[in-house]
Amino acid sequence: MAEDTVVLRGGVRDGDSTMVDHAVRRLITPSDAPGLVEVYEADGTLTELRGSGEARVFVHVGQEASDLPPEAQHAPSS
Repeated sequence: MAEDTVVLRGGVRDGDSTMVDHAVRRLITPSDAPGLVEVYEADGTLTELRGSGEARVFVHVGQEASDLPPEAQHAPSS
């Protein structure tokens, strides 16, 4: 399984980065708002991420209501 470094732009996770499978195009992360998740989508661009090299950019496209338990959500690091 090939993994890419991604950086998140916008939303409550702005600037956070994580590793995802190369095929991932949409990322769901925990929100600060109860019952909601943050939604990020790949925008097709790359950026230089200090210490990690090149990273794919995922942009914030909004929030969605969710009953997904926290342990099933992806939590990037800042």
